[in-house]
Amino acid sequence: MSNPLTLYRPVGLKEAELILDSGCSAFPPRLPDQPIFYPVMNAEYARQIARDWNTPDAGSGYAGFVTAFGVDADYASRFPVRTVGNSLHQELWVPAEDLATFNQHIQGPVRFTEAWYGPEYRGPATSLGSLERQFLALFEQGRDTLPLLQANTAACLFNAAWWSSTQPAAQGLDPSNHRALLDRLRQSWVALHPTWPLPAPGRNPRTGPQ
Repeated sequence: MSNPLTLYRPVGLKEAELILDSGCSAFPPRLPDQPIFYPVMNAEYARQIARDWNTPDAGSGYAGFVTAFGVDADYASRFPVRTVGNSLHQELWVPAEDLATFNQHIQGPVRFTEAWYGPEYRGPATSLGSLERQFLALFEQGRDTLPLLQANTAACLFNAAWWSSTQPAAQGLDPSNHRALLDRLRQSWVALHPTWPLPAPGRNPRTGPQ
């Protein structure tokens, strides 16, 4: 097996949940009208799609997540790289019928590295309540945090960047409590999922975290 080639794929919430269902080890099968699976060759192109295409799209759950993963470079070399815009916009074109085998050549976990959110984002289904109150609900006094976090893995993974970048007051928190709870979340998450990093909030060059 050769050294891994790092590829990127922007995904909406539904595809992100299916990746999580696989243990962050595989991408879901393509739909009948999707003949090509196309990860992209660089993070900036993936970021553009996640930010500009996924966040306004209801079918993406008004969210875009950048994933990064390694795939066996020798295996990946059998598929063509297509340029679909300028030189930044390069995609690896994998026929849908080859995706199951492609997944077998992924090395290490599929990592969620960035999260972008539209104003209508509500997140995955969870027992923690509304998006604005979920972060506080995780750490309410008297609760055993680790089992609750484990039971709400999808909410924590996909909402953490929203909790981090949204004003504390909008979540019923003051800034110091917000920072303290973020530290607790990161520590608890690493204890449960050491190879699955929490995604960072997407950053616009001029405005910082969205």
